Amino acid sequence: MLNKIRENSGGLTAKILIFFLVAAFAVWGIADIFRGFSSDVVVTAGETEIPVERFNAEYRRRVADFAERIGQPISAAEGRRYGIDRQVIAQLAGAAVLSEEAQDLGIAIPDAVVAADIRADQSFHGAFGKFDRQTFQLALAQNQISEKSFVNDRREYMIRDQLLSTVAAGAIAPAGLADAVYEYRYERRSARYLALPPELVSEIADPNEEELVAYHQQAAIRFTHRETRSFVILSLRPDDISSTIAISEDVLLQEFDSRRDEFDQLETRDIVQLPIVDAETAIDVSTRLKAGEELGVILDEIGLSLDDVSLKGASIQNLLSADISNAVFALAEGEVSDPIEGPLGPVVLIVTGINAAVPGKFEDVRENLRAELLSTESADAVFDLYNSIEDERAGGATLQELAASLSIDLVEISEVTSQGLTLAGPPPANMPSIPDLLSEIFTNDVGLEIPAGELEGDGYYWVEVTGVAPAQLRPLEEVRDDVVDLWKREKRKVLLVELAEALVVRGNNGETLDAIANGYDRAVLTSPAMLRRFSNDTFSRIGITNIFATPLHGFTYALAGFGDSLVLMQTASINIPAQGGGNDDLSEIEATLNASAGDDLVASLVIALQEKYQVEVNYGLINQILSPGTDG
Repeated sequence: MLNKIRENSGGLTAKILIFFLVAAFAVWGIADIFRGFSSDVVVTAGETEIPVERFNAEYRRRVADFAERIGQPISAAEGRRYGIDRQVIAQLAGAAVLSEEAQDLGIAIPDAVVAADIRADQSFHGAFGKFDRQTFQLALAQNQISEKSFVNDRREYMIRDQLLSTVAAGAIAPAGLADAVYEYRYERRSARYLALPPELVSEIADPNEEELVAYHQQAAIRFTHRETRSFVILSLRPDDISSTIAISEDVLLQEFDSRRDEFDQLETRDIVQLPIVDAETAIDVSTRLKAGEELGVILDEIGLSLDDVSLKGASIQNLLSADISNAVFALAEGEVSDPIEGPLGPVVLIVTGINAAVPGKFEDVRENLRAELLSTESADAVFDLYNSIEDERAGGATLQELAASLSIDLVEISEVTSQGLTLAGPPPANMPSIPDLLSEIFTNDVGLEIPAGELEGDGYYWVEVTGVAPAQLRPLEEVRDDVVDLWKREKRKVLLVELAEALVVRGNNGETLDAIANGYDRAVLTSPAMLRRFSNDTFSRIGITNIFATPLHGFTYALAGFGDSLVLMQTASINIPAQGGGNDDLSEIEATLNASAGDDLVASLVIALQEKYQVEVNYGLINQILSPGTDG
């Protein structure tokens, strides 16, 4: 969640920030200094301090992301084995030196801009697409970060983005580089070519018995039956029993009455919220507005437009603070508030419209309530059956016995590979789609009791392995014809490559492609002009690479883009595009290279700032909070 929040707030430059922070500090290192720390500071750079709360939040996020990538949970202590602590330290240290530099340069972000950025963050929007304070507080609670720390973090993040955007702005790649890249990317070549199908190789005699036996062993994987397993599976979902459950009208009415608040449309208000720099000015603004002064005059003074300070349809739950919410809903329409101290400074409020609450109607939500209650009761019934089945299994009952007693269909699967395929090729028609099911089957044996698993979307399943057929090399006599065919096919490929290599030598020694083609009664074809990134059924990517590495009229060859044929090729034309500006492709290349130059400037800045401001890391505190037995 915290990562998503930050992604929503950052610009393009901010998105490359973390990469360069980590890369720069990984190269230059950070001094192991343990002196001069307060008990809750992890990193300092100059006068900037990073508290342990922020380290913990970022470390937990990175550990969770890493665990999701590898598909298994890891503890805070285990995260250190993967270097996650060093990545977080590098990121926070880089952020600290950038914050220090921004402070020295006098870069600041006004409270109103920070507040607007937070309100615009979709991570904090409620069901109506607007800022919702409860959602905001829940997100902070889930990430174990205080509101004050988050607001400060967002402000610093925006400041760093402004600094880096300024550094990267106007970066220019070296002169001529864009033209060189453009020339390389848009050079076009055509080829005269001759297809060399496997049939050009003369008839190949059958291998002798000794060769055949040796090749049967050499290519054993091609003639081996893979291990297969048979199993039965019993599954139970709420949908399987929902048809047996009835929800009465009285129960629906009772549920509606108990949850009426969910269905009522709350009163909302349209407001103007004026952010003021200090309490004294806020008192003056409130007094003047109450006396009838035009709002436009005040807006001109504080440098904001009406759109900047207007909020439509605000409920009592989706304003930035409880104090502001209470004040807004205590005002009459058109009334001006006294100054209110908000989380980002004093504000003056005006209610410009009141939208009355609308009570919910039972008829509008009856079917949704029925579906919810049916889903809940079905899930409860499935859980009760789950417990009953587990008790029966503990008493020795088999899945076949349980399926019969409960009148539940038992799915039987015979002889499938670890990829879920039959020996004939396709998967069984009744093969269930359950993640990790095959892994369970192939890591357990016949007779072992496999723990019940959970189905996606609710429900449970039980599986038993009923048979194991180990992998086995099929006898030579059983596959003799297939072994002979494969041996000949591989031999023909080798001979075809030898032929193509000989023809390339003949062509490069002066023989024309037409003369070579006449010798094999083949037609010479000519390709269209091709770019380096071109490929099709005739020209593979390797073939195109070979053409662009071969001089004009030179010969080369490659495997065709599709099938077993080779293609003998002669470079027929080379068209190098003219240099110079004025086209969209070249402009795009220039923009990309300039962006890369900006990235290089950002990386250089981070390295330079690490040398300018002494970075100190409290490894003692980090060792304490990440030691085994802690939760980070």
